[in-house]
Amino acid sequence: MLDEAMQLLKLQFDQCMEIVGKDPYYRGYAEEKWRHSLQVFGAGNYLVRHVDWLKNKSLSYIEMVRTAVLLHDVCRFTEIAYKFNQDGACDHGVSGATLLKNTPMFHDVRIWLPIKQHGHLIEQIYMDDEYINIEDAKLRREIELICFLIRDADKIANLNMLVHEPKVYHLFFGKSKEDYVPETDGYVSERVQEKAFVETTAPRFAHGTVADYVVGYVSWFMDINYQSAMDYCNKLHLVEALFEMLENYCADESFKSKYAAFVRNYLRKHFFLP
Repeated sequence: MLDEAMQLLKLQFDQCMEIVGKDPYYRGYAEEKWRHSLQVFGAGNYLVRHVDWLKNKSLSYIEMVRTAVLLHDVCRFTEIAYKFNQDGACDHGVSGATLLKNTPMFHDVRIWLPIKQHGHLIEQIYMDDEYINIEDAKLRREIELICFLIRDADKIANLNMLVHEPKVYHLFFGKSKEDYVPETDGYVSERVQEKAFVETTAPRFAHGTVADYVVGYVSWFMDINYQSAMDYCNKLHLVEALFEMLENYCADESFKSKYAAFVRNYLRKHFFLP
């Protein structure tokens, strides 16, 4: 199954590259997302080896979970092609679920339904009619746990890129590091401040300044599900690196001190899934 999944992912990437042609921005965007898919797969493989609920599963079950991780962004390339052609837009998670649901090899609700909801706020999976209509409570829990694993692997890969690859700064903040202006970019907007001290991720729609984005990325640690994911974040030095980024890019001393203490306290007391 994994070989076929890799072939499908590569096909989607190649088709996107044909559409965008020689355009440097969109080719670079697609290439970064190809690399991201492999990085998420790598992080997912770490989690698969460490989360408790998978320890006694069969090899075929593990392969199914790894397939879901590998294909989490299978329609990201379709989304890029839409943007390039200025031909509307698509939700790559929803489109990915539709593609996989209609592909016999991957027509397993434990693959396509977690992919459908992996990029949304986690509350949305519980409001999804396709999730709600599953009568088997055990199957619903499996889908939830696989979605948690994909979401954690996705965050680890993105945060690792943010911390360790400064050349992609502009992808995370909407501008180059040279364009950062402390007098404006260093302050957290009122919309983000209003949502910051809640144990959840800062809403993306509210991001405006670089400091807003940093707060948003720090808040991702409050959407991590597994203890092994937090362990991996620490192994990669992501937690302290994000707090350092908050220190460097937030000019509001009072806010960043309170927010750092708030998040550190959450991480100390929160129970993550084993």
